[in-house]
Amino acid sequence: AMDCYYKGLSYRDISDQFKQFYIVELHHETIRRWILKFSKVLNDYSSKIQPNIKGNWNADETLILTKRGKDDKNTNFDYVWNVMDNKSKFLLASVNSGRSRSSKDAEKVFREAYNQNGKMPNKIIVDGYKGYEDGCRKAFRNWGNERKIDFVSIKGRRKHINNNAIENLNSSVKEFHKIRRGVKETQTYQDGFKVFHNYIRKSAKQKLTPAEKCDLTIPNQNRWIGMLNQNVQEIKS
Repeated sequence: AMDCYYKGLSYRDISDQFKQFYIVELHHETIRRWILKFSKVLNDYSSKIQPNIKGNWNADETLILTKRGKDDKNTNFDYVWNVMDNKSKFLLASVNSGRSRSSKDAEKVFREAYNQNGKMPNKIIVDGYKGYEDGCRKAFRNWGNERKIDFVSIKGRRKHINNNAIENLNSSVKEFHKIRRGVKETQTYQDGFKVFHNYIRKSAKQKLTPAEKCDLTIPNQNRWIGMLNQNVQEIKS
């Protein structure tokens, strides 16, 4: 069910697939509860695994349609902020800030990316939004003589440097949410999508997941079950 959902099927499509292939009657709300529960379980587990990447990060935010109702500006979109390692495409952080778009949100996603990775990057590449620079400064004390990270904005420099890696990811996020026509539990679904992107979906060219590119392997042909088994073993120990 998790695999079908994060590969684009709706709850009702998954319910129909279970009925056709396994002769199992499942209500779509049952599947919804499964997805929300195990997205949280697997994200809690995977957040403790550090890829220890020390390279370049790409950061960008995107808008996701929600079902939480419209705000006073007549919009029903939430912001999702993503930070990704440029080389492996490992998604280090995916944070829903609701209707807020500020430097504090940029700071929060940078801190979460650092907690996931365990190391600061050499470089952070962003678009033209000025809040990223302030977020980077506060998250990493990246100012004056303490400056450790090369902060790069692509604004006016697209011929020389780009943010394509994270922009392609955001396109995938938008495509994932398109069939949902809005969700309420945006952060939980982003957590599940982060697990799916890092540990389940293999790249078309290299046939590797971002986790495998970071030498993080799952000892099972079924990667979902492999992650669950590892989680269970950790709990037991």
